[in-house]
Amino acid sequence: MRRLHKIAFTASAVEALAAAHWFALLPRLRRWGATPDELERPLPGDDLVPDAFYVTTRAIAVDAPAADVFPWVVQIGQNRGGFYTYDALENLFRLDIHSADTVHPEWQALEAGRDYVTLDPDGTMKLTVVTLDAPHAFVLRTGAPDDGPQPPGSFFRGEIAASWAFIVEPRGATDSRLVIRWRAQWLPTVPAKFAQAFFLEPVHFIMEAGMLRGIRDRAQRAARG
Repeated sequence: MRRLHKIAFTASAVEALAAAHWFALLPRLRRWGATPDELERPLPGDDLVPDAFYVTTRAIAVDAPAADVFPWVVQIGQNRGGFYTYDALENLFRLDIHSADTVHPEWQALEAGRDYVTLDPDGTMKLTVVTLDAPHAFVLRTGAPDDGPQPPGSFFRGEIAASWAFIVEPRGATDSRLVIRWRAQWLPTVPAKFAQAFFLEPVHFIMEAGMLRGIRDRAQRAARG
């Protein structure tokens, strides 16, 4: 009987920790750095996944003009300038990512609806450029240009319908805000919900917060000359 009590107590403690993680921590990770206005305001790309149930809006202040921030945003991608985050961690998964420390003119010319960026070296995870409105908005969606948008399917097969919006907003002549919004949907199975809460969301937060800092630091160094 005592052993049963210990098992019941342990199960209750695990459930309590899971509930605290789900209801307290995850909402904070999803809105890291964003103001109430940035969280509530519609942004370009919101209409691409109208029924998204996983939405994050994260932001950071940048001591550089929007025109100096946007070129770093446009050249993201495994096949381009990387993601300005933790390359060593990403390359543990053999993604072969090398974040650029300079703006490359050859990576700036993109055409919405035709060009794409990749998340992996094999090009199996393509993100199509939907909006390129310099120096304000850069919006991607899952799926290759010729294939059309990715419909929601298995989370574990990467069948995720998602949009990824990068918004640069001026705050005076020399400062700006960088806002990143991710909207996603897939088949909400129980294993997928568990993987979302305990794997996807923490990893997504760590990498995207690192990306925001990486873009900020590069833009600020370039602005200072």
